[in-house]
Amino acid sequence: MSNPGHHSVSRRSVVRTGSLLLGALASGSIGATRVSAQSGSSSESEPESEAESEPEPDFQARLYGNDFYPAARFRVVSSSLEYKPAVSVQEGETFLGDLYWSDYDTRLIRYENTQERVLFFPPFEVDLDQETTYRTDRIQSTDELADGIVRIGFHRDSSSAA
Repeated sequence: MSNPGHHSVSRRSVVRTGSLLLGALASGSIGATRVSAQSGSSSESEPESEAESEPEPDFQARLYGNDFYPAARFRVVSSSLEYKPAVSVQEGETFLGDLYWSDYDTRLIRYENTQERVLFFPPFEVDLDQETTYRTDRIQSTDELADGIVRIGFHRDSSSAA
């Protein structure tokens, strides 16, 4: 299930990750990445064959890896919830956990085919509509600080667009 070594994160890697996150927030590169993904442009480091075969996701969010289903349709079924997953940081560095989740909301989604409800962590700037159907894309990265969390892409489902 989980790698026992995954839970032990060195202070150096936590500080480095926090520094990278702070730098990205300060430079605005996180927002720039989101805008680039929404416009459908591919990143320069992405191989051309992959960029041609799969469009970039409209949005990105975090979610528990065990709750992820590729190409699954879902709807947002809750307003904002007061919950954030625990982040593996050393004592005295809890500010990194707060910083890590500061730009993310917690919502509940329901998968259309299974009716399963799961926690979903979209960025605050993503305007999610409870009347819209969305579709998951793929796992884009595994999280190193929050155990079991992955970053995914998702789209508005084309069949639900008016």
